[in-house]
Amino acid sequence: MRRTMRIILIPLFLLLFATGFSTGQPGDGKNLYEYHCSRCHGTDGTRGMFGAKNLQKSLLPDAAITIQIRNGKRIMPSFKKKFTPNQINEVSAYIKTLRKPAI
Repeated sequence: MRRTMRIILIPLFLLLFATGFSTGQPGDGKNLYEYHCSRCHGTDGTRGMFGAKNLQKSLLPDAAITIQIRNGKRIMPSFKKKFTPNQINEVSAYIKTLRKPAI
């Protein structure tokens, strides 16, 4: 019985550990954004250089933000070869913090 529990619990624990914790440092999303994205989007998300969208007004759902970071759009480059999936999620999460509530 104990052996069966170990066989079940160890892989489950490893799966939860691997998916539940970031491998990066706190603030990686912000650092990646500031280095790669702020040239066009600005540090606060409002710059709009080269047609970049105002991220403070963005209403894109989470999945759409992730897809756009991964694949790029028009002049915006794809980051799927530069960022890990986890880094894409961290940048996406940081971008959502730039949003301003609608008045």
